[in-house]
Amino acid sequence: MDKTQTNRFRMYLNTQATLDSNTALWSSIPILVSTKNDFDELIQRIADTNEKTLSNSKAVTADKALVLNNLIEKALIPSGILQAYAAITGDTKLLGKVKLTKTDVDRARETDVEALIAPVINEARNQLANLADYGLTEDMIVELETSLDDFKALIGQPRTVRNQAFAAMTLLDELFDAANEVVKNQLDKLMIRFQFTHTEFYSEYERARTIVD
Repeated sequence: MDKTQTNRFRMYLNTQATLDSNTALWSSIPILVSTKNDFDELIQRIADTNEKTLSNSKAVTADKALVLNNLIEKALIPSGILQAYAAITGDTKLLGKVKLTKTDVDRARETDVEALIAPVINEARNQLANLADYGLTEDMIVELETSLDDFKALIGQPRTVRNQAFAAMTLLDELFDAANEVVKNQLDKLMIRFQFTHTEFYSEYERARTIVD
């Protein structure tokens, strides 16, 4: 990455972190979840491409602890939904599969994190048709899968490309163009609603979107 791209990429990471820290405010809006998934995929592909093409430079990556914390937040939401559904329907077997706490994941070895979260993903998808009234969506599951892949990448395990729309992009310029499109013409516009309903969150988003030279 050149200096301009590096500054822009830092803005992407700041924007991503702001959204991840406020998941509860926007995760019930399917189009925002879907757009955020696209943004996450592009960020990861930019980092991967930069690392491959510029072997003598350090790739810019999110702090592992922050990525793990964001992963936990995204896992606890469907876990809670599934636990509520299991309690209401009396499904004790399901409850045993999806019960998850922040402490469970924090105390686990990095290589065991996937084993803790995978059952939540699997059961969320298995029960998706029954959970519309609970606010669980396919996009929320994909976002959790993407976050798990991002964490696995940081600990040296293979990740899965979730969005095939970007799979053919191999040049940094192409990836930056796609990311700029997502941020400027999609995320920025979808975030306008929070200017009136959650002003503090919107101000934080605006600060994160500032490119520092």
